[in-house]
Amino acid sequence: AGSVITAKNIQIESAPADTVYSGITANFVAGEALEVGECAYLKSDGKMWKAVADSAAATTRCVAMCCVDTIADASGPFLLQGFLRADTNFPTWTVGGALYTPEAEYNNGDHTVNVPEQTAPADSGDFVQVIGFAMDANTVYFDPGSTIVEIA
Repeated sequence: AGSVITAKNIQIESAPADTVYSGITANFVAGEALEVGECAYLKSDGKMWKAVADSAAATTRCVAMCCVDTIADASGPFLLQGFLRADTNFPTWTVGGALYTPEAEYNNGDHTVNVPEQTAPADSGDFVQVIGFAMDANTVYFDPGSTIVEIA
């Protein structure tokens, strides 16, 4: 009880195809419509909502990333740690650069999405949390840190 024994290796794909994820996931209910790659926090209602770095501390702790478009009140897979590629929803990142909980939604040319940003929040009252790094221009290695710093 409490352990897993396997005779096989666990394979995680570090270069997934567009809209493909690989890593540790769990199913959660979305509290609002979420798209692939959007940063999420777990609200007191037990649902995943958009994590934003410039609001009250309760919404800044990014704990997961939405893996597939999920409508409000529906269950979907969320990445807890691993890789995700989203060519349409992610901006073009510098490879190896740190990624942060977003302080504003990114306009992907079609609409806005709450995806990681490569510029750390810097305004007074913003919260800074490193949530991973860019594997390539459109792929994230997601591993949200538990340390959050508020900019004074």
